[in-house]
Amino acid sequence: MQTSFFQHASVQLSKQKLKTTAARLVNHHVNLAVTGLSGSGKTAFITSLVNQLIEANESAHLPFFSVVRESRLIGVKRDVQPNLTLNRFAYEDAMSKLTQPSPQWPSSTKGISQVRLKIKYKKSQGFSKYLTEDATLTLDITDYPGEWLLDLPLLDMSFLQWSAHCEEELNDPNRNELAQDFFNAVAELDLMAKGDELALQHIAQLYTKYLNDCQAHGYQLLQPGRFILPGELSGAPVLHFFPIASKQLEQQDVDFSNLIKGSNAELLVQRYEHYKTQVVQPFYKEHFKRFDRQVVLVDCLSALNRGFHSYQDLQKALDWLMGSFQYGSSNILNRLFQPKIDKLVFAASKADHITPDQQTNLVKLLESMLHSARKQIQFDGVVTESTAIAAIRASKSGLGQLNGESIPVLQGTSKQGTAITLFPGEVPQHCPEPEFWLQQQFEFPKLSPPVMKAEHVLPHLRMDQILDFLLGDKLL
Repeated sequence: MQTSFFQHASVQLSKQKLKTTAARLVNHHVNLAVTGLSGSGKTAFITSLVNQLIEANESAHLPFFSVVRESRLIGVKRDVQPNLTLNRFAYEDAMSKLTQPSPQWPSSTKGISQVRLKIKYKKSQGFSKYLTEDATLTLDITDYPGEWLLDLPLLDMSFLQWSAHCEEELNDPNRNELAQDFFNAVAELDLMAKGDELALQHIAQLYTKYLNDCQAHGYQLLQPGRFILPGELSGAPVLHFFPIASKQLEQQDVDFSNLIKGSNAELLVQRYEHYKTQVVQPFYKEHFKRFDRQVVLVDCLSALNRGFHSYQDLQKALDWLMGSFQYGSSNILNRLFQPKIDKLVFAASKADHITPDQQTNLVKLLESMLHSARKQIQFDGVVTESTAIAAIRASKSGLGQLNGESIPVLQGTSKQGTAITLFPGEVPQHCPEPEFWLQQQFEFPKLSPPVMKAEHVLPHLRMDQILDFLLGDKLL
């Protein structure tokens, strides 16, 4: 019996070599960063993204995710995460809270966490399709506290420059009022005297209280981020520093080029520089520079609720955030030696808190907020997308009657657990002028998660479109 040419040993060996070469040329790995400031919905987003993928072949509703629509998705499973020193993303805990009889939102991000998924699919095109019918994409998703992200620009700032930045922020009347205890304490500090660690610790605690009070009043451009969420650094001297106003530096004749050894001023500078080199820089090198896809979540509605100062501060914070990432078109060599983010989604979260007719306005509002930062990103060759999403949909839309006319309304559950039906109001396409806020205010609702009953798939808005934008080109 003759052996088929295609079964010959040398042909099989050549075929195996071709498979190996094809595997090296085809990218089967995506590092996804999910970023956003506190309260933007990062934990809910990652929970939903994992849920949609794992349940994609069951009852998930993903009509715009091409690999599902074309029936090419074989299956998705969670795998051991690559960095064993990071927290495991608490997907099971989040799902437990969401599926209990009185559902609760997942706990917010307190530190770095990670999840790895293996996505097995049938190939649709390309040379490698003829070598093997299916492939597996590894997806690593990393979650960070939003507060830590704002520290990255400090790497390019000296202590004096950072103090000048903070002083500019403190000129805001609301911030200034919140900082009075800090002002009073730091004014008594002799910068040229021998270093007093207890005094520095006390003043740093007052500065931390000021930052937390600012966050409670809707401000988001707050540094250093570890002061708000210290993690394992809680109580460490590396967090016992604070900015000094230029007037105090002049009054005490502080010369930063020739600081007195062991003085309070020298200790402040040393701790600031140590914070940059030992806390911020490793965080950047170990994590941020390896990402190649990114989602930036923005809670525009909460900023509108809090007022003009909160909206403006969020916009400034996003500008800072965008300058901290490496952007640029990716190719094989870049991916191997210097990964860069080449696809970026800007997502206005909590789109289910407004009626469907207002979601277009929400996207336009987001785009107006990101206008300056986005121009540079697009110039660098990054493919960007703006959208409005609800990672976990908490409302249903419908029509109600007002003065004999039909109006769009939402039905959901309030934070107190009562059923509500309301028209949340119109969303502006851009930030209203300051005068507007003196006469009117926004009151977009805060909703509880939906009751899941026996379902396993989280309801959502546009998560399938997000998945297709981020992964569709890797699943061909």
